[in-house]
Amino acid sequence: MIYIAIVAVLLMFIVLLRLVMIKKEIRRLSRQVERYHQGLSGKKVDIALLDKDFEQLAESINQLIDLSVQSNRDRIRSDRELRQAIANMSHDLRTPLTSIIGYAKLLGASTVVEDKRREYTSMIQNAANRLHTLLHDFFDLSLVQSSDYQLQLEPMPLNGLLWEVLTGFYDQFNERQLQPDLQIAEDPLMANVDASAVKRVFENLISNVIRHATGEVSISLKGEGNQIVLIFKNKAAHLTGQDIDRLFDRFYTADRSRASRTTGLGLSIAQSLMLKMNGRLTAELHNGYVEMRCEWTVQES
Repeated sequence: MIYIAIVAVLLMFIVLLRLVMIKKEIRRLSRQVERYHQGLSGKKVDIALLDKDFEQLAESINQLIDLSVQSNRDRIRSDRELRQAIANMSHDLRTPLTSIIGYAKLLGASTVVEDKRREYTSMIQNAANRLHTLLHDFFDLSLVQSSDYQLQLEPMPLNGLLWEVLTGFYDQFNERQLQPDLQIAEDPLMANVDASAVKRVFENLISNVIRHATGEVSISLKGEGNQIVLIFKNKAAHLTGQDIDRLFDRFYTADRSRASRTTGLGLSIAQSLMLKMNGRLTAELHNGYVEMRCEWTVQES
């Protein structure tokens, strides 16, 4: 009996010791979390007690810390982008408004001859058109990026839609003396898209090519396995890797002075629409050529 009593006492002592160690480890974890919460430490939590449950608890806490760090980074990045977007929007809107005000004052002068009057009127009209385009793009971007904005997806032949849009840009290609190499599959390539939205994607990407292409331009549409891939490729020696990384950012333009007539919203709108249609729009730079790549995954019937 005495041996049983001794064993029972030892077991009780071990259990009590274990409980003390667990309580001590809980307090230790609590202090680490509190220090992190107060900003006194940026370290992840660690444990001194070898215990599977505590290891899982520490891992879960560290995962939450990782999420918190990433969320904070995203917030800082979003705030920075918002400030830059506001600055760019202010610049873009102020430029045509300044022109309109300036030329309107010149028109009001009694000494203006008829030729100058027509010139100033034309300048005001151009600035007003520019302002209209800006406001239209701003509205479209806010619309397509809204979670409430829904598209009506249905099977559509991308070949026919692309040819329809390309035909409308025939004159603009000629004006820029661009002769695109078109490699568009003849067999119907069906994807679940919104006809209006996918046309807008095509229009924005083609407009981007026409504005910035220097030299060779190629446009291909083909099936690759269970995907449909549309590629716009053109020479763009002025672009850098940093530009490619930011091409789809709102209001970003590779024109550092923002002196061009573009808002920098077209590609962002196109990418947002692609996401709404369960597709992808990416960009890569290879040997001085920029490649815009649209991808749709085809569901097997």
